[in-house]
Amino acid sequence: MSPLPHIRHATPQDVPAILGFIRELALYEREPDAVLATEADLLRDGFCPTPRFRCVIAELAQTPVGFALFFTSYSTWRGHHGLRLEDIYVTPAHRGKGIGRALLAHLAQIAVDEGCPRLEWDVLAWNTPAIGFYEKLGAHILTEWRIVRIADEELAALASHAKRPVPHEAPPARR
Repeated sequence: MSPLPHIRHATPQDVPAILGFIRELALYEREPDAVLATEADLLRDGFCPTPRFRCVIAELAQTPVGFALFFTSYSTWRGHHGLRLEDIYVTPAHRGKGIGRALLAHLAQIAVDEGCPRLEWDVLAWNTPAIGFYEKLGAHILTEWRIVRIADEELAALASHAKRPVPHEAPPARR
């Protein structure tokens, strides 16, 4: 029986490992040149006073072997926040040892502790091993929904049609 991984919250010192996992995941997902993120980006967005994401690290014998990066989402239909898993990854040499399950169970516990009614993530349609794994955990694959994305030049072009600039600060509180 494999030893259980230790799951802990990431620290700024983990950023090189996190970026390494992100690059390995991109390679696995057949997009090796798609990663533009840098260590500076991850430090800025994950370890600042108002973090844009959180991350947990799975370790065996004090060696990082996987990670899960997530953030808070909001369901207008449920009227409640939830957790959105952006990436989960376990190094190939350590797959099949319960590490992915431990990471997801850890995130599920965070969701429960924070009063979130759901944890959501995406999976590539061709990744049948992951789909089977997620379904065994009780996850439902929502095939009727499609991811919609606009980025880069197209995003800028659409934004140019806005009637006024969007303020970068929150509006003042109502009295």
